[in-house]
Amino acid sequence: MNHTMEIVSAFSIFAVLILLASPISNLTKIPLVVVEMILGALCAHFFTFFNQSEEVKVVSEVGFLFLMFLCGLEVDIKSFTKLRKSFMLRALAYFCTLYSITCIVVLSAGLSYIYIAAFPVMSLGMIVALIKDYGKNQPWLDLALKIGIIGELVSIAVLVIIDGSTRHGMNTELGHKLIVLVVFLILVIIAFKLTKIIFWWKPSIKLLFLPRDDTNSQDLRFAVMLLFIFVLLMLFLDIKAVLGAFIAGTILSTFFKYKAKLPEKLHDFGFGFFVPFFFVYVGSTLDLTAVFTNIEILFHASYLILGMLALRIISASIVFSQYFKNVKYTLLFALSDSMPLTFLIATATLGKGLGELNDTIYASFILGAILEGIIFSILIKIIYTFWKPIKPKK
Repeated sequence: MNHTMEIVSAFSIFAVLILLASPISNLTKIPLVVVEMILGALCAHFFTFFNQSEEVKVVSEVGFLFLMFLCGLEVDIKSFTKLRKSFMLRALAYFCTLYSITCIVVLSAGLSYIYIAAFPVMSLGMIVALIKDYGKNQPWLDLALKIGIIGELVSIAVLVIIDGSTRHGMNTELGHKLIVLVVFLILVIIAFKLTKIIFWWKPSIKLLFLPRDDTNSQDLRFAVMLLFIFVLLMLFLDIKAVLGAFIAGTILSTFFKYKAKLPEKLHDFGFGFFVPFFFVYVGSTLDLTAVFTNIEILFHASYLILGMLALRIISASIVFSQYFKNVKYTLLFALSDSMPLTFLIATATLGKGLGELNDTIYASFILGAILEGIIFSILIKIIYTFWKPIKPKK
C-alpha cells in the first residue's frame, strides 16, 4: 500500500468510526466520547497503520485545539468577573487544599514530582462534552466549568514550571519563561479592557469583522482565523498552544454576543468531525496488547485513577459540601472534575520526555486517562439518573 493510499484509508476509517459512534452510543447508552475512544482502541489493534501517519496526528492536534476553542466559547468573561468574592475564596481554598494534599501524598509515597502536576491536573475538554449531554444549568456542572477554567490555567502554569525547572534548573531561563507567561496574561487582560472600551465607543467596528447580515459564512471564517492566529502567537512565545485556542474562544463569547447562532454553528462544525477525530485518535494510542499482557500497566493506571478521584472527593467535601448541601452533587462535581483527558496525556508526554516516566508508567497514564473518561462518564450517567436524594419530610 503506497503512502497516499494509506493516508486516505486511515482518514476513511476515522470517518466511518465517527459516523458509527453516535448510533452505537444511542443503542448502548454509553457516552459518545467513550464510544469514540473505544472504537479508536479496537481499530488501532487490528489496523496498525491507522494512527501512524503525521497527517493523522496533525488533524488530531487540530481537533484538540478546536475542542479547547469550544471550551473558551463556554466562558463569558464579563459574567466570570462578576462572581462573588465568597465564590473566589472557595475556589482558592479548593486549589490550595487539592495541591496541599497532593504534595503530602506524593512526598510521603516517594513518587516522582511529576505526580504533583498529574494528580490535580485539570482540562475543560470532557467538561464541555458533559455540558453537551447534560446542559450548562446543572449546578455541579456549572461549578465544574468555573473551577475548570481556573484549574486549566493553573495546570498550564504548573506544567511550564516543571518543564522549565527540569530542562533549565532553577535559573534565569525558568524565570524568563514564567515572566513571559505572566506578562502575556496581563496583556490579555489589558487588551480585553481596551477592546471593551473601543467597542463601546465605536460599536460599528464589530460589524466590520462579523456583519449581522452574513451571507458568506464570514462568522466561521473569522472564528477560524482567530483560533489559528492565537495558536501561532502561543507557539511563537513558546507557551502551550492550548492557551491560545482557549483565549480565542473567550474573545468570541465575550465581544460578539450578537452572533447568537455562531456558537451553535461552531459546535456543529467541531463536534461533527474535528473533536470526535481527536477522541478516536486518543483511543487509538492505547496499546491493547500491552495492556492485556502487562498487569503492571493496569495496576499503575488503577491507583492513578483512584488517587485523582479520592483527592478531588476529599477536597470538594472540605470546600464545597456547604455550597451544594447535597452529597450527590458533590460527588458528581468530583467525578466531572476528574477527567483531564488531554492534559493528563500532556503531563505523561512531558514526564516521559524529561525521563521521569518509563514506558510502563507512561502507558499506564494513557490507559488511566482513557479509563477515567470511560468509567467516570458512565458513573456520572448512573448517579445522575438513578440517585434520587431523599427529600426531607415536611
